[in-house]
Amino acid sequence: MNRMERFSAWRARNVLPLDVLGTLAIAFFTVGLAASTGNTPGILFAHDPTSQMVWSLVSLVPVMFRRWRPQAAALCYAGLVALHLMFGPAMLYSDFLSLVMVYSVIVYGDPRNTKAFIVLASAFGLFATMAITWSVDVGPMFGQVWDGYRHMYYGACSTLYQEGFSGECASTLMVEGFQMGLLVAACLGATIVLAYWQRARQATIRMLRERNEAIAARQDEERRIAALAERARIARDMHDVVAHTLSIIIVQSDGGRYAGTGNPAVARSTMETIRRESERALHDMKRLLGVFGGSPHADYDDIAALVDQARETSPDTAIVRRVEGTAAPQRLGAQASMAVYRVVQEALTNVRKYAGPRPTVRIDERWDDDGLSLTIADNGRGASSGLDGHTPGYGLIGMRERVQTVGGTVSAGPGIGGGFVVSVTVPYTVAQDAVPAAAGDATARSAGIATAPIQTAASPSAGAPGTGPATSPDGQDRTAAPTPAGAATMHVVGDADATDATFSHVSAGSHVSAGSADSAGLTGTTDSADRPSSPPTFHMPRLPRFAMPSFPLPERIVPPSLQEIAGKLRSKPIDQAESAGGERFNWIERLSQWSERHYLMMDVIGAVLLILMASSDLFIHADFVGSPLTDHGLYVFITVMVIGPLAFHRRFPEGTAAFLAVFCAFEMVFLPSAPWCNILVLYALHAAAAYGRPRAWMWLTAASLVDSILFGVKVCANMMGLNTIYDLVFEPPPLRLMLYVAAGLMTGGVVFLLCCTAIVYGRWTRARGANVLILQAREEALRAEEAKQRVLAANMERDRISASIQAEVTATLTTVIDQAVNGLAMLDDCAARGETPAPETIAAAFEAIGSRGRDALAHMRQLLRVLRETGFSDEHRPAAQETMRLTPAASLDDQLRAATAKA
Repeated sequence: MNRMERFSAWRARNVLPLDVLGTLAIAFFTVGLAASTGNTPGILFAHDPTSQMVWSLVSLVPVMFRRWRPQAAALCYAGLVALHLMFGPAMLYSDFLSLVMVYSVIVYGDPRNTKAFIVLASAFGLFATMAITWSVDVGPMFGQVWDGYRHMYYGACSTLYQEGFSGECASTLMVEGFQMGLLVAACLGATIVLAYWQRARQATIRMLRERNEAIAARQDEERRIAALAERARIARDMHDVVAHTLSIIIVQSDGGRYAGTGNPAVARSTMETIRRESERALHDMKRLLGVFGGSPHADYDDIAALVDQARETSPDTAIVRRVEGTAAPQRLGAQASMAVYRVVQEALTNVRKYAGPRPTVRIDERWDDDGLSLTIADNGRGASSGLDGHTPGYGLIGMRERVQTVGGTVSAGPGIGGGFVVSVTVPYTVAQDAVPAAAGDATARSAGIATAPIQTAASPSAGAPGTGPATSPDGQDRTAAPTPAGAATMHVVGDADATDATFSHVSAGSHVSAGSADSAGLTGTTDSADRPSSPPTFHMPRLPRFAMPSFPLPERIVPPSLQEIAGKLRSKPIDQAESAGGERFNWIERLSQWSERHYLMMDVIGAVLLILMASSDLFIHADFVGSPLTDHGLYVFITVMVIGPLAFHRRFPEGTAAFLAVFCAFEMVFLPSAPWCNILVLYALHAAAAYGRPRAWMWLTAASLVDSILFGVKVCANMMGLNTIYDLVFEPPPLRLMLYVAAGLMTGGVVFLLCCTAIVYGRWTRARGANVLILQAREEALRAEEAKQRVLAANMERDRISASIQAEVTATLTTVIDQAVNGLAMLDDCAARGETPAPETIAAAFEAIGSRGRDALAHMRQLLRVLRETGFSDEHRPAAQETMRLTPAASLDDQLRAATAKA
């Protein structure tokens, strides 16, 4: 916070002392004016200067409290005005402050009482009109008035008290009263309009200030939530990637231990599968703990490979996949597509772990105009799967978090006739017209992106009509299945390197990764196997998502269209506040808000009116330097070039100031005159300092100095009888050159001082926070900084915990890979010697891998529990807050030890 911002904050906190000081300054001048005035008439008495000073001072007392207690001050002021109209002077120099009091009570008072105060002000305006007219035209009832006022009296009313009314006196009072009433009504009406106009602006300013303060106040909380979201993201991805792979390793090792002992070919195939899956998990783990997160083979296009993997891993599981409608995965978006993949992955993992022997799984997809509806159902053990006593995990929690982040819904639970059912709906996030199908393949080929046909059949059938090979992003060949009737095969564009990572910008935290989301709001009970005993409910607002696009090089530079240019020239959208009192804004306030929203149009209209006024005969001969221009066309040209850019002084503040600085320099050097409209350059300087960049005042000051020096030189040349600085270069110096130079320097110094004043006032406008555009720009900057802080907090939390996780997982997977490689080497060695490996050797190799996988999976479940319970569950688990507190940050090893000791 700079000095001006600190001073502005101090000024906002000390409204009453500043108003008191301002009122005392006004009292000093009004008392001086009253002292220099003679007797003044009232309705009852004539008043000398002393009486006027006393009445003025008394009437100024409520003005001190006009913003601190606006309604009480207005009522007090009204009472004092009534007294001085009846018993005091009819007119006081401080009476102009009555308009200030009306303005203050409308702007700062309770909006519900505004109409009552307007009626009161109108009544007092009528009363003041009659009192002033009577006292001036008739005179006081008692006493004599100063003789200097005699010329103001009309003869017809001067003897009213002695002779009574006459027709001429009544006519005079009516005419004078009508004229005075028009003047009072015009002043009062203008004040009311201005007050309503300002009140609407103040409502918007208060709203924007409150939002800015709220954003600044929640920064610490947002950073904390971002760190918690990153823990949830890591836990979710670790479960989906590493724990999934470990379960496959365990299943494969157990199967290879029995089936591979008598069949070296089966043993070799199983070992190769374990090695391949371990290497893939190791690669994915490094990505999810890195910058982008996610996996290059976690997309809707890869569900077919996932199903093939499940069939290969569990040959006794029958998996049927059916697609209804026309698949449109390109309309899901990257994050939603990955969420669908993870849902299928988690469902198949749970089937493999808990469904029991020989289950049948049906994967039903239904594509319609709204999105994708996905159901994974099995006929396994269902709710009875939790009877073995194992503890539940976080698979379904992560599934719900992913789907809820993309605006979808999830329901999971035991089926009515047995088994387990997972139902998911995912809406489209990309408009249909934004993904032209005809240009999809051409765009992909030109950008070097791989394309893959979507498999829409239930089971693969090689060589069937309408099928063909497909290539997945991980390089594995796929065989397309026959297309069922009514379904369509389409191509989607997918980045083989997965560099088009999705950024999840959520109010609960942000990280440069896919799928960061707040899991707060998850309710419901769960039993074993990550399956709820009753369908849980999940309450989370739909959160905005931002994708980091890829940028292929354009084939040619396309000039901007007229629509794009018009879009840049439009006013920036400005949020408007509602009425503070709950009432609907009147037409004046609505017009004020309309002018705020369309400020560019208002600036253009103002600039056009100024150009028309400056081009009239009234101003055409007003020049600062040189003789008036005789060439009317040149004068209009200068006027348009100076005033015209002011139409954009709020939309493009620094550009406007830069153009005027260059043109003014050109004008000083080459043009023979400097019309009066050049003074409006000060307005452009103020706007650039207020609405431009924070350090714009530096180059504005330098440009002002250059132009001020040129202005001083032009004055010097004009005193020498020359019209331009250009002419000065070719003229010999006169004898009085030093005198001319001194005059020019003095004039240029005054101009530079005015420019600096405009810049300082612009910075003051920026610092005081009473401008809608400035506050909105400040809100945008705060939100951008808030997003950066969330990303920074998430990255710091990831870096803090990823080292120990990565070391442990890397060691585990590397050990499994080494064991698989050693087993393959043993089988190859036996095959090279023509020997059959002993069944005990094969069984021992698979037993070592299975034991290592089980130990790693148990440790992984404990690790995920620590990450989850010290993450979003803190608010719902008070007992865990003291032992597993996120801040101050403890190492993950310490948190694991604490969790183990507690268990």
